[in-house]
Amino acid sequence: MTLRWESPSSAHAWNAQLLTAPGRPSMFSTYEFAQVKKQSGWTPRYAVVDDIPVTVLSRRAPGFGAVWYVPKGPCVASVEQLAPLLPQLGAAAHRDGAFLLKIEPELLETPHNLQALAELGLIRNGRVQTNASTVLVDVSGTPEDLMARIPSKTRNMFRRATRDDVIVESGEVATEETYERLWRLWMEVVADQGITARDHAYQVGMWRIFCDAGLGRIFLATHQGRDVAGAFVTVVGQSACYKDGASVRDRQVRGASQLLQWETMCWAQEQGATSYDLCGAPHSTKVEDREDPFYGIGTFKRGFNKQVTDWVGALDLPLRPRRYAAWERVGHRVVAKVLARRRGASFY
Repeated sequence: MTLRWESPSSAHAWNAQLLTAPGRPSMFSTYEFAQVKKQSGWTPRYAVVDDIPVTVLSRRAPGFGAVWYVPKGPCVASVEQLAPLLPQLGAAAHRDGAFLLKIEPELLETPHNLQALAELGLIRNGRVQTNASTVLVDVSGTPEDLMARIPSKTRNMFRRATRDDVIVESGEVATEETYERLWRLWMEVVADQGITARDHAYQVGMWRIFCDAGLGRIFLATHQGRDVAGAFVTVVGQSACYKDGASVRDRQVRGASQLLQWETMCWAQEQGATSYDLCGAPHSTKVEDREDPFYGIGTFKRGFNKQVTDWVGALDLPLRPRRYAAWERVGHRVVAKVLARRRGASFY
Protein backbone atom coordinates (compact mmCIF):
# COMPACT_ATOMS: atom_id res chain seq x y z
CA MET A 1 0.00 0.00 0.00
CA THR A 2 1.64 3.20 -1.16
CA LEU A 3 0.81 6.90 -1.54
CA ARG A 4 2.98 9.04 -3.73
CA TRP A 5 2.63 12.67 -4.73
CA GLU A 6 2.86 13.65 -8.36
CA SER A 7 3.58 16.84 -10.27
CA PRO A 8 1.62 16.29 -13.48
CA SER A 9 3.43 17.37 -16.62
CA SER A 10 0.15 18.71 -17.98
CA ALA A 11 -3.57 18.82 -17.37
CA HIS A 12 -4.02 16.21 -20.09
CA ALA A 13 -1.55 13.86 -18.38
CA TRP A 14 -3.38 14.01 -15.03
CA ASN A 15 -6.81 13.64 -16.60
CA ALA A 16 -5.58 10.63 -18.57
CA GLN A 17 -4.56 9.03 -15.27
CA LEU A 18 -8.00 9.76 -13.81
CA LEU A 19 -9.59 7.77 -16.62
CA THR A 20 -7.69 4.65 -15.46
CA ALA A 21 -9.43 4.71 -12.06
CA PRO A 22 -12.09 2.03 -11.46
CA GLY A 23 -14.96 4.44 -10.73
CA ARG A 24 -16.90 6.97 -12.80
CA PRO A 25 -14.78 9.87 -14.08
CA SER A 26 -15.97 13.30 -12.94
CA MET A 27 -15.31 16.87 -14.00
CA PHE A 28 -14.85 17.65 -10.30
CA SER A 29 -11.75 15.43 -10.12
CA THR A 30 -10.02 16.97 -13.11
CA TYR A 31 -6.91 19.11 -13.19
CA GLU A 32 -9.09 21.93 -14.54
CA PHE A 33 -11.47 21.89 -11.58
CA ALA A 34 -8.50 21.91 -9.21
CA GLN A 35 -7.28 25.07 -10.94
CA VAL A 36 -10.73 26.62 -10.50
CA LYS A 37 -10.60 25.89 -6.77
CA LYS A 38 -7.04 27.22 -6.56
CA GLN A 39 -8.40 30.64 -7.52
CA SER A 40 -10.69 30.57 -4.50
CA GLY A 41 -8.12 29.64 -1.86
CA TRP A 42 -7.57 25.90 -2.19
CA THR A 43 -4.21 24.26 -2.80
CA PRO A 44 -4.39 21.37 -5.30
CA ARG A 45 -2.35 18.22 -4.74
CA TYR A 46 -2.18 15.16 -6.92
CA ALA A 47 -1.75 11.77 -5.28
CA VAL A 48 -1.64 8.20 -6.52
CA VAL A 49 -2.76 5.79 -3.83
CA ASP A 50 -2.42 2.10 -4.64
CA ASP A 51 -2.39 3.03 -8.34
CA ILE A 52 -5.61 5.07 -8.04
CA PRO A 53 -5.20 8.79 -8.88
CA VAL A 54 -6.76 11.14 -6.31
CA THR A 55 -7.16 14.90 -6.68
CA VAL A 56 -6.80 16.48 -3.24
CA LEU A 57 -7.65 20.07 -2.30
CA SER A 58 -6.38 21.53 0.97
CA ARG A 59 -7.31 24.76 2.72
CA ARG A 60 -6.71 26.37 6.08
CA ALA A 61 -9.68 26.98 8.34
CA PRO A 62 -8.61 29.80 10.71
CA GLY A 63 -8.39 28.58 14.28
CA PHE A 64 -8.93 24.92 13.39
CA GLY A 65 -6.23 23.72 11.02
CA ALA A 66 -6.45 22.35 7.50
CA VAL A 67 -9.31 20.70 5.66
CA TRP A 68 -8.54 18.15 2.98
CA TYR A 69 -11.27 17.72 0.40
CA VAL A 70 -11.45 15.11 -2.37
CA PRO A 71 -14.16 16.40 -4.77
CA LYS A 72 -16.32 13.57 -6.14
CA GLY A 73 -13.64 11.10 -5.21
CA PRO A 74 -11.72 8.94 -4.69
CA CYS A 75 -12.87 7.53 -8.01
CA VAL A 76 -13.66 4.00 -6.86
CA ALA A 77 -16.40 1.57 -7.77
CA SER A 78 -16.93 -0.03 -4.34
CA VAL A 79 -16.36 0.46 -0.62
CA GLU A 80 -13.90 -2.42 -0.82
CA GLN A 81 -11.75 -0.37 -3.20
CA LEU A 82 -12.03 2.71 -0.97
CA ALA A 83 -11.10 0.98 2.30
CA PRO A 84 -7.32 0.61 1.72
CA LEU A 85 -7.00 4.18 0.43
CA LEU A 86 -8.58 5.85 3.43
CA PRO A 87 -5.88 5.21 6.09
CA GLN A 88 -3.16 6.47 3.76
CA LEU A 89 -5.03 9.65 2.84
CA GLY A 90 -5.99 10.20 6.48
CA ALA A 91 -2.40 9.79 7.69
CA ALA A 92 -1.06 12.20 5.07
CA ALA A 93 -3.75 14.74 5.93
CA HIS A 94 -3.01 14.42 9.65
CA ARG A 95 0.70 15.03 9.05
CA ASP A 96 -0.28 18.18 7.19
CA GLY A 97 -2.16 19.47 10.24
CA ALA A 98 -5.62 18.66 8.93
CA PHE A 99 -8.47 18.05 11.35
CA LEU A 100 -10.84 16.79 8.63
CA LEU A 101 -10.65 14.70 5.49
CA LYS A 102 -13.82 15.11 3.43
CA ILE A 103 -14.45 12.77 0.50
CA GLU A 104 -17.27 12.33 -2.03
CA PRO A 105 -16.99 8.97 -3.78
CA GLU A 106 -19.76 8.17 -6.23
CA LEU A 107 -20.97 5.07 -4.42
CA LEU A 108 -24.63 4.17 -4.42
CA GLU A 109 -26.63 4.83 -1.29
CA THR A 110 -27.41 1.24 -0.34
CA PRO A 111 -27.74 -0.25 3.17
CA HIS A 112 -24.60 -2.34 2.56
CA ASN A 113 -22.53 0.67 1.49
CA LEU A 114 -23.77 2.90 4.32
CA GLN A 115 -22.94 0.31 6.94
CA ALA A 116 -19.53 -0.42 5.44
CA LEU A 117 -18.67 3.28 5.24
CA ALA A 118 -19.70 3.82 8.87
CA GLU A 119 -17.43 0.92 9.86
CA LEU A 120 -14.55 2.80 8.23
CA GLY A 121 -15.18 5.71 10.60
CA LEU A 122 -16.84 7.91 7.98
CA ILE A 123 -19.67 10.28 8.89
CA ARG A 124 -22.26 11.29 6.29
CA ASN A 125 -22.51 15.04 6.01
CA GLY A 126 -24.92 16.16 3.29
CA ARG A 127 -23.58 17.27 -0.04
CA VAL A 128 -20.90 19.61 -1.32
CA GLN A 129 -21.46 19.21 -5.04
CA THR A 130 -25.09 19.37 -6.08
CA ASN A 131 -25.28 15.89 -7.59
CA ALA A 132 -25.38 13.79 -4.42
CA SER A 133 -28.78 12.83 -5.81
CA THR A 134 -29.12 13.22 -9.53
CA VAL A 135 -30.69 12.10 -12.78
CA LEU A 136 -28.48 10.14 -15.16
CA VAL A 137 -29.39 9.82 -18.81
CA ASP A 138 -28.05 7.02 -21.01
CA VAL A 139 -26.64 8.80 -24.08
CA SER A 140 -24.91 5.79 -25.61
CA GLY A 141 -25.49 4.66 -29.16
CA THR A 142 -26.84 6.94 -31.88
CA PRO A 143 -29.03 10.06 -31.77
CA GLU A 144 -31.93 7.80 -32.80
CA ASP A 145 -31.23 5.53 -29.81
CA LEU A 146 -31.15 8.56 -27.52
CA MET A 147 -34.38 9.95 -28.94
CA ALA A 148 -36.13 6.62 -28.38
CA ARG A 149 -35.13 6.63 -24.69
CA ILE A 150 -36.47 10.12 -23.96
CA PRO A 151 -40.10 10.12 -22.70
CA SER A 152 -42.64 11.19 -25.31
CA LYS A 153 -43.84 14.22 -23.33
CA THR A 154 -40.33 15.68 -23.33
CA ARG A 155 -39.85 14.87 -27.02
CA ASN A 156 -43.05 16.77 -27.77
CA MET A 157 -41.80 19.75 -25.77
CA PHE A 158 -38.59 20.23 -27.69
CA ARG A 159 -40.33 19.53 -31.00
CA ARG A 160 -42.74 22.33 -30.13
CA ALA A 161 -39.80 24.64 -29.43
CA THR A 162 -38.36 23.80 -32.84
CA ARG A 163 -41.68 24.64 -34.51
CA ASP A 164 -41.74 27.93 -32.60
CA ASP A 165 -38.34 28.84 -34.06
CA VAL A 166 -36.22 28.37 -30.96
CA ILE A 167 -32.59 28.14 -32.07
CA VAL A 168 -29.76 26.56 -30.06
CA GLU A 169 -26.37 28.19 -30.56
CA SER A 170 -22.99 26.71 -29.73
CA GLY A 171 -19.47 27.03 -30.99
CA GLU A 172 -16.17 25.27 -30.52
CA VAL A 173 -14.63 28.53 -29.34
CA ALA A 174 -16.53 30.53 -26.73
CA THR A 175 -16.17 34.31 -26.85
CA GLU A 176 -16.33 36.76 -23.97
CA GLU A 177 -19.83 37.69 -25.12
CA THR A 178 -20.84 34.00 -24.91
CA TYR A 179 -19.77 33.87 -21.27
CA GLU A 180 -21.54 37.14 -20.49
CA ARG A 181 -24.77 35.99 -22.09
CA LEU A 182 -24.83 32.89 -19.93
CA TRP A 183 -23.86 34.95 -16.88
CA ARG A 184 -26.81 37.30 -17.42
CA LEU A 185 -29.20 34.33 -17.59
CA TRP A 186 -27.56 32.86 -14.48
CA MET A 187 -28.08 36.11 -12.59
CA GLU A 188 -31.79 36.03 -13.42
CA VAL A 189 -32.04 32.64 -11.72
CA VAL A 190 -30.05 33.85 -8.72
CA ALA A 191 -32.29 36.89 -8.28
CA ASP A 192 -35.48 34.88 -8.74
CA GLN A 193 -34.58 32.10 -6.32
CA GLY A 194 -32.70 34.22 -3.80
CA ILE A 195 -29.72 31.88 -3.76
CA THR A 196 -26.15 32.77 -2.81
CA ALA A 197 -24.08 32.63 -5.97
CA ARG A 198 -20.37 32.55 -6.68
CA ASP A 199 -19.02 35.81 -7.99
CA HIS A 200 -18.46 36.62 -11.64
CA ALA A 201 -14.73 35.88 -11.56
CA TYR A 202 -15.27 32.39 -10.14
CA GLN A 203 -18.25 31.36 -12.25
CA VAL A 204 -17.10 32.70 -15.60
CA GLY A 205 -13.54 31.66 -14.80
CA MET A 206 -14.67 28.05 -14.38
CA TRP A 207 -16.57 28.07 -17.68
CA ARG A 208 -13.56 29.57 -19.44
CA ILE A 209 -11.04 27.08 -18.01
CA PHE A 210 -13.08 24.05 -19.09
CA CYS A 211 -13.96 25.50 -22.50
CA ASP A 212 -10.34 26.46 -23.20
CA ALA A 213 -9.28 22.91 -22.30
CA GLY A 214 -11.77 21.43 -24.76
CA LEU A 215 -13.68 19.70 -21.94
CA GLY A 216 -16.68 22.03 -21.83
CA ARG A 217 -19.03 23.96 -24.03
CA ILE A 218 -21.67 26.64 -23.60
CA PHE A 219 -25.04 26.37 -25.33
CA LEU A 220 -27.60 29.16 -25.67
CA ALA A 221 -31.23 28.87 -26.78
CA THR A 222 -32.61 31.97 -28.45
CA HIS A 223 -36.10 32.99 -29.52
CA GLN A 224 -36.81 36.00 -31.68
CA GLY A 225 -33.33 37.34 -30.99
CA ARG A 226 -33.58 36.95 -27.21
CA ASP A 227 -31.61 34.50 -25.05
CA VAL A 228 -34.13 32.30 -23.24
CA ALA A 229 -31.99 29.47 -21.82
CA GLY A 230 -28.34 28.52 -21.44
CA ALA A 231 -26.23 25.57 -20.37
CA PHE A 232 -22.62 24.78 -19.52
CA VAL A 233 -21.79 21.11 -20.11
CA THR A 234 -18.58 19.14 -19.67
CA VAL A 235 -17.40 15.78 -20.96
CA VAL A 236 -14.64 13.81 -19.22
CA GLY A 237 -14.08 10.37 -20.67
CA GLN A 238 -17.49 8.77 -21.05
CA SER A 239 -19.16 11.01 -18.46
CA ALA A 240 -20.96 14.22 -19.38
CA CYS A 241 -22.14 16.71 -16.77
CA TYR A 242 -24.73 19.49 -17.09
CA LYS A 243 -22.88 21.64 -14.58
CA ASP A 244 -24.76 24.95 -14.88
CA GLY A 245 -27.93 26.08 -16.55
CA ALA A 246 -30.37 28.96 -16.52
CA SER A 247 -33.47 30.24 -18.26
CA VAL A 248 -35.43 33.48 -18.36
CA ARG A 249 -37.86 34.04 -15.52
CA ASP A 250 -40.44 36.03 -17.51
CA ARG A 251 -41.98 35.30 -20.91
CA GLN A 252 -40.69 31.74 -20.86
CA VAL A 253 -40.76 29.84 -24.13
CA ARG A 254 -42.27 26.38 -23.75
CA GLY A 255 -39.91 23.59 -24.67
CA ALA A 256 -36.82 25.79 -25.03
CA SER A 257 -34.97 24.23 -22.09
CA GLN A 258 -35.89 20.73 -23.26
CA LEU A 259 -34.59 21.47 -26.76
CA LEU A 260 -31.42 22.90 -25.24
CA GLN A 261 -30.85 19.67 -23.30
CA TRP A 262 -31.44 17.58 -26.41
CA GLU A 263 -28.73 19.51 -28.25
CA THR A 264 -26.28 19.26 -25.34
CA MET A 265 -26.89 15.52 -25.05
CA CYS A 266 -26.27 15.02 -28.76
CA TRP A 267 -23.02 16.97 -28.47
CA ALA A 268 -21.95 14.92 -25.45
CA GLN A 269 -22.69 11.75 -27.39
CA GLU A 270 -20.49 13.00 -30.24
CA GLN A 271 -17.66 13.54 -27.74
CA GLY A 272 -17.85 9.90 -26.64
CA ALA A 273 -20.03 10.22 -23.56
CA THR A 274 -22.33 7.33 -22.66
CA SER A 275 -23.73 8.83 -19.45
CA TYR A 276 -25.12 12.35 -18.99
CA ASP A 277 -25.41 13.67 -15.43
CA LEU A 278 -28.12 16.31 -15.04
CA CYS A 279 -26.28 17.27 -11.85
CA GLY A 280 -28.74 17.65 -9.02
CA ALA A 281 -32.19 16.43 -8.01
CA PRO A 282 -34.18 15.78 -4.85
CA HIS A 283 -33.43 12.56 -3.03
CA SER A 284 -35.39 9.70 -4.59
CA THR A 285 -37.67 9.64 -1.53
CA LYS A 286 -38.54 13.35 -1.92
CA VAL A 287 -39.28 13.77 -5.62
CA GLU A 288 -42.90 14.66 -4.82
CA ASP A 289 -42.03 16.99 -1.93
CA ARG A 290 -42.79 20.52 -3.13
CA GLU A 291 -40.89 21.95 -0.16
CA ASP A 292 -37.63 20.36 -1.28
CA PRO A 293 -35.28 23.01 -2.75
CA PHE A 294 -34.56 20.73 -5.70
CA TYR A 295 -38.22 20.02 -6.46
CA GLY A 296 -38.59 22.35 -9.45
CA ILE A 297 -35.40 21.42 -11.25
CA GLY A 298 -35.94 17.80 -10.29
CA THR A 299 -39.30 17.77 -12.05
CA PHE A 300 -37.69 19.19 -15.19
CA LYS A 301 -34.77 16.75 -15.14
CA ARG A 302 -36.95 13.74 -14.48
CA GLY A 303 -38.61 14.55 -17.78
CA PHE A 304 -35.58 12.86 -19.35
CA ASN A 305 -35.43 9.88 -16.97
CA LYS A 306 -37.81 9.24 -14.08
CA GLN A 307 -35.19 7.43 -12.01
CA VAL A 308 -33.17 9.38 -9.46
CA THR A 309 -29.74 8.02 -8.54
CA ASP A 310 -28.73 8.57 -4.90
CA TRP A 311 -25.02 8.59 -4.09
CA VAL A 312 -23.73 8.45 -0.51
CA GLY A 313 -22.86 12.15 -0.65
CA ALA A 314 -20.13 13.88 1.33
CA LEU A 315 -18.35 11.82 3.97
CA ASP A 316 -16.22 13.14 6.83
CA LEU A 317 -13.24 11.39 8.39
CA PRO A 318 -12.46 13.35 11.58
CA LEU A 319 -8.69 13.43 12.18
CA ARG A 320 -8.71 15.59 15.30
CA PRO A 321 -12.06 14.84 16.96
CA ARG A 322 -12.29 17.86 19.28
CA ARG A 323 -11.53 20.35 16.54
CA TYR A 324 -13.90 18.56 14.21
CA ALA A 325 -16.71 18.68 16.78
CA ALA A 326 -16.20 22.44 17.25
CA TRP A 327 -16.07 22.93 13.49
CA GLU A 328 -19.38 21.14 13.07
CA ARG A 329 -21.03 23.07 15.92
CA VAL A 330 -20.12 26.58 14.83
CA GLY A 331 -16.84 26.81 12.95
CA HIS A 332 -17.91 26.08 9.40
CA ARG A 333 -20.87 28.45 9.63
CA VAL A 334 -18.73 31.32 10.93
CA VAL A 335 -16.07 30.84 8.25
CA ALA A 336 -18.73 30.53 5.52
CA LYS A 337 -20.36 33.82 6.62
CA VAL A 338 -17.03 35.63 6.57
CA LEU A 339 -16.26 34.37 3.07
CA ALA A 340 -19.74 35.23 1.83
CA ARG A 341 -19.37 38.81 3.07
CA ARG A 342 -15.96 39.16 1.47
CA ARG A 343 -16.62 37.81 -2.00
CA GLY A 344 -19.89 35.91 -2.18
CA ALA A 345 -18.08 32.62 -1.76
CA SER A 346 -18.53 29.50 0.32
CA PHE A 347 -15.84 27.53 2.11
CA TYR A 348 -16.06 24.65 -0.37
